Amino acid sequence: MQRGVHSLMGAALCAAACGSGAPPSQQCPELAGGSAVAAVRASGGAPALALDGNPATSWSCTSACWIDLDLGTVQQVDAVAIAWAGVPATRYQVSVSEDGVSYAPSSAGVGASCERQPLTAAQGRFVRLAIDADAAQPGVAVSELRVDASEVPTSPAPVPPPSPPPGGPPAPPPPGPAVDSFGVTMLYPSVTGGESWSMSADPRTDSRFDPQNPITPNGDGSWKMKSAQVRMEVFTSTGYVGSKIRTYARDTLAAQGYMLAPNDWRNVEMTGFVRVNSASLATDNFAWYARGGRHSAPIPCEGSAYKGGLHYDGRTRFEKESWHVSYRNSPYLQTTSSIMGRWVGFKTVLRNVTAAGKAAVKMELWLNDSADRVTWSKVYEMTDDGSYGGDASSCGASAAGMPITWGGPIATFRWDSAEDVDFRWLSVREIQ
Repeated sequence: MQRGVHSLMGAALCAAACGSGAPPSQQCPELAGGSAVAAVRASGGAPALALDGNPATSWSCTSACWIDLDLGTVQQVDAVAIAWAGVPATRYQVSVSEDGVSYAPSSAGVGASCERQPLTAAQGRFVRLAIDADAAQPGVAVSELRVDASEVPTSPAPVPPPSPPPGGPPAPPPPGPAVDSFGVTMLYPSVTGGESWSMSADPRTDSRFDPQNPITPNGDGSWKMKSAQVRMEVFTSTGYVGSKIRTYARDTLAAQGYMLAPNDWRNVEMTGFVRVNSASLATDNFAWYARGGRHSAPIPCEGSAYKGGLHYDGRTRFEKESWHVSYRNSPYLQTTSSIMGRWVGFKTVLRNVTAAGKAAVKMELWLNDSADRVTWSKVYEMTDDGSYGGDASSCGASAAGMPITWGGPIATFRWDSAEDVDFRWLSVREIQ
């Protein structure tokens, strides 16, 4: 790999560590070297002050913020050097993007006055330093930034394919897995013309998304929820009006296939990426669930669901809620280590199937433990053919343990006892 041309992107040390007129590389050796920057932008303030070589100036913020360095071309990004002015941020994240829109987290750190943050296997044109709202209080400033990057190795010339054998050319290889608008692998193909929802750039303006509690943007494009009880609801494209649900009789719902409307969420792949920053109960969990409406005591039979659970201590399981509140829980599996303080991706998949000639529901949990958006592992799988149990007879069912085969107007991203959670890349899709 040939090293890129290095030029000093910043010349000043942070004010707290400076005080002499020594060259920046002597004041903060981590600033030595550096790759050329074509442009700089930020969420606010004057980002050019982080590159001007003046120790008396800095780019600063008092809430969630970010600063982007544009390298001009896609490069191999090896490290970022930061010189903070005054007290450094208590927590920050460095991410990389090829297009300046979708950023992949590469490294996270805790601020020191002068530091170099290595990155692993990161390629991109844009390098972002992001600071969360709580980590920026009461205010932080960056005196200088520098990126160590190098040219991406040129791929060798392709080898011509062998001549096709007699009888015609070979069949083309199967296509790779599809990805959604966030670059997240889609496990199952979407239904053509079916319901689909993805979290928008500002979900606070999305009429189909109801977080039910205030959410705030983080500097890296993710969002923060600070609440001990979270029920973030996603509606179908026709919306949710509970008064229009004509019946909760279970046999009728199973026969018609939906609770509110034919386009209710039924066969779904629900995806979300989360990071638990603090939790009062480390054994509590996230749960992505569907196949019902609102879960409330006044109308208990509206609250049906299959819930895929990922606990903060790394355990997983499914829950079947025949009505609110009547549960049947599957056994726990220890799927991963504690997820506290790190990003993970989590999917719940629900699909109607036939088992021994009867209607059944197949449930799957998938984990992206590295949060790279690509590497998914199936960590839990089970099928409800009526033997899972339940108390559907309380809502008029002819069989108490009948599977929940109908759709519902609301898909929900839920968690409890985690008072500070970051989330991103949420989506719900109807799948084949």
